[in-house]
Amino acid sequence: MSSRRTDNVTRVDVRIPNELYDEISQIAISHFNAKIHHRSKKPEVTPTILELIKIGIAHLDTTSIDTSTTEELKEARGSLLEVAIAELNTRLTEVEKKLSSDNFISAKPTSHIIQEKTTEYNSSEEKILTDIELSKILKVSNILIRDYRVYGKKPQGNVLAKALTEEWKVKGNGWVKK
Repeated sequence: MSSRRTDNVTRVDVRIPNELYDEISQIAISHFNAKIHHRSKKPEVTPTILELIKIGIAHLDTTSIDTSTTEELKEARGSLLEVAIAELNTRLTEVEKKLSSDNFISAKPTSHIIQEKTTEYNSSEEKILTDIELSKILKVSNILIRDYRVYGKKPQGNVLAKALTEEWKVKGNGWVKK
């Protein structure tokens, strides 16, 4: 089975029920603007599946689930996926509203927006924020925040990277204002 593993990825056969696959395909199109394969004319779902798995793992890291029985675990996983999809729907709706508003063109640059959001948090006492709390303040995915905190993976956006490195610092498993 060594041919299924490279330095960066491992190919895995996964059997997905047709209903779930159809749902993932719809999510890929509606939420992730998936590319359409030139031959099959179907959306490419691998990036969507990987993103949904990351969201699920990030959510598991921030919540505790009693895994005492297999049935409870199956129900919890289903609920987590539904919650993650609902959160993505909410974020997408907010982005669509911002992009479609007439004020978008005349809006301030994003660096000012992030600066305003981070200054809303007034720190007279040192409060440790979780990745999710900081992601809500900065209006970005908590996965980006967690990847920077845990793995030191600097975000691609210069504005977000600057906000994280100059205005926030890691303390334990959380964040504090510098």
